[in-house]
Amino acid sequence: MWKMSDVAETNWLSASDLGQLRRLGSRRSLPAGATVFIEGDDPYDLMIIERGDIKLVTAALNGQETLLDVLSAGEVVGELSAIDGAPRSATATALTDVELTSIPVDRFLDFLQANPSSMGGLLAVAVRRLRLSNRRQLEFTTADALGRVCARLDELANRFGRTDELEGVRIDLPITQTELAQWCGLSREAVVKALRKMRELGWVTTDDGSVVVEDRPSVHRRGLL
Repeated sequence: MWKMSDVAETNWLSASDLGQLRRLGSRRSLPAGATVFIEGDDPYDLMIIERGDIKLVTAALNGQETLLDVLSAGEVVGELSAIDGAPRSATATALTDVELTSIPVDRFLDFLQANPSSMGGLLAVAVRRLRLSNRRQLEFTTADALGRVCARLDELANRFGRTDELEGVRIDLPITQTELAQWCGLSREAVVKALRKMRELGWVTTDDGSVVVEDRPSVHRRGLL
């Protein structure tokens, strides 16, 4: 399972404020494959992921899906809709068994009013995600298939990878190659071809849903092209 990097998104709250926020909500447990919320739903709550992984997907009018992001323990889900009141902009689905703390929107907004220092940290979370989204959009228009896959693996290694001095950076993927392709804006066949090329170059090895990035500098540089 992917692990969050050393700095989790809930660090925008102090330990005492985070405890207070959690007490305003209730725990939910969902099995892998369960729908957390659907694109277009009214924003009734904000959620803290306590355990597990969630994917965010949006669908075009023709039904084609795009994977927007994968979120893990320590990250928040639904913060934008909670603030602006707009419908959900994506569908959230549990990739693994998950545990969530669900906080009703009105309680969350009252919490922010009572704890104004938390607003700056929440804004930083939103800005970080916007920067990532902007970079991915740039990749879709300028990078080739190999560059896009390298960029995603570099991001995954940075956010969720486990360093092994003998192997490199191991990423245990809870997403399929089809979902990785959606995330890259590519066909599954293009992702398979890119991974094969990376194996031939000695940059990565793959095994039963895991990717080990053995040559991180090369993967990072190729993802920037």
